[in-house]
Amino acid sequence: MLGVVLAGGYGKRLLPITKEKPKSFLELAGRQLLDYSVEVLRRGDAKKILIVVPRGFTGLVRCSYENVFVREQAGEGISGGIRTAVEFANRIDERQLLISYSGFLTNPPTISESLLEFYASSGFPLAIAVSPVSTGLETYGFVSLDYNGQIKGYMEAREPSRLWLKNRGYVFAGLMVGDIAQMERLSLGGFEESMMKLAEEGIIGGFIWNYPWIEVGYPWDLLDALRVVLKDAGIKISKRSTVSRSSIISNDVIIDDGAIVEEGTTIVGPAYIGRNAIISAGSVIKPFTSIEENVIIGENSIISSSLIMRNSSVAPLSEVRSSVVGENARIGPSVHIVEGVPKKLPERLKGLSEFLGENVMLGAIISPNKEVEPFKVVGNGEVIE
Repeated sequence: MLGVVLAGGYGKRLLPITKEKPKSFLELAGRQLLDYSVEVLRRGDAKKILIVVPRGFTGLVRCSYENVFVREQAGEGISGGIRTAVEFANRIDERQLLISYSGFLTNPPTISESLLEFYASSGFPLAIAVSPVSTGLETYGFVSLDYNGQIKGYMEAREPSRLWLKNRGYVFAGLMVGDIAQMERLSLGGFEESMMKLAEEGIIGGFIWNYPWIEVGYPWDLLDALRVVLKDAGIKISKRSTVSRSSIISNDVIIDDGAIVEEGTTIVGPAYIGRNAIISAGSVIKPFTSIEENVIIGENSIISSSLIMRNSSVAPLSEVRSSVVGENARIGPSVHIVEGVPKKLPERLKGLSEFLGENVMLGAIISPNKEVEPFKVVGNGEVIE
């Protein structure tokens, strides 16, 4: 069985965070998004992994596992990614594919084991993981299934369908397994049409996954993803980090190699402090925050429920809440990014605001390489690009 990560998309819905690199190469808690998908496939005992990436981006893959192959996607969309995987599998004589979408995150990461048990016992030549619809924002596609676990229909997630299916039905949960013949059929035309045809033939089974999971599709999904990947993280402080004795470190805090935590700092987990990051004196890092590689947090700053991407900096006396700060961004001194009910979403995202709910509180999305001037007060779902 060949494990496959479909990482060929650019992540346009994640703009402006994906201005510099496609979605799969964004880092969360020190790992690329695609690496979490590789972990899921490894749990399913896939000995070889193929990562399908956009053209020109093979050199960006950083994976912590062995026997990983990288190929540029041939063709467009999901079907093009599957076609690339089928061709590779035929060359190395693998007869089954276990496929995960990149940007799919779940805790516990044992979904592939459960799906494979269902696949082996059910007799369906193709099986997919499904989950109850929760918000209507899931974007892998909506499915219907009968009491025998047979998929009866499939529909991609367009805006009207999201609204109608909110809080009802099932959604495709981004993981599938099947023999090479059925996967090849999925690769020949549009993915939705191919799935509908196979469903009509009664050959797709659906395994219901009832644990938390997320598909990273929009910028605020990165904040929800932190709640998935940092859950039950445990305390892990690298011997190659420098942590002041006067700092306060709670449970569920990960401090990676080369990180420096200065005196008087408080870090309340779950939280991740990345490689070579600097948390300056007197700063406070609050739960569900990820400070990525080479980030500098200035003195007496407060970071809460946020993702600060690599090579960025937050100047002294600043506060960042419920925000995503893109790579190489600069937050000036005494900047306050406040959280509130979203009021400043850009035009391309306003149609989705109804799915966020009345109690959702957001700060800001800061574009990569963007500089926020000193003493600014921004937030309430503002996108700064």
